[in-house]
Amino acid sequence: MYAAVIGDQDAAALATIATVATGAAAVVGAGAQIYSGYAQQQSDQAARAQQALQYEEQGRSEFAAAQRDAIERRLQGQIVLSAQQAAAAASGGGAGTEAPTIVRLMSETADRSDYGAASAQYVGAASQHTYDTAAANIRASKSNSFLGSLISGAVIVETIFARP
Repeated sequence: MYAAVIGDQDAAALATIATVATGAAAVVGAGAQIYSGYAQQQSDQAARAQQALQYEEQGRSEFAAAQRDAIERRLQGQIVLSAQQAAAAASGGGAGTEAPTIVRLMSETADRSDYGAASAQYVGAASQHTYDTAAANIRASKSNSFLGSLISGAVIVETIFARP
């Protein structure tokens, strides 16, 4: 219908221009898709970095709390030892090395105090390690949005240019 008005050569030129314009639009659309994925990947990466920092801070806090708990347990052990020694001295039975029962009781008290402090430190160190591992895993995880946008953009371009 249009060929009669504008001629066969002009119609073929218009068809070629339309095909090129369609291809150019596909390339622009694919570029927009790729950029969208890139922006999403950057946003995801920033969020992962922030979450990893929060985990590391939580791990440091847990470790510090465990250190304070260990110090408190040692202090409580020293107070109990002091009370045991004072009670033994006040009883008249002796509070030195000549009283084996008192020495044994004080030794057990000191051992329990040290064990409690060491246990608190272990729990804090283990908790910190768990948070640090979680932070490392978050940093190591890769966002698939950028790769997905590249593939999606390539499929768009391929679909447009593969048309007969």
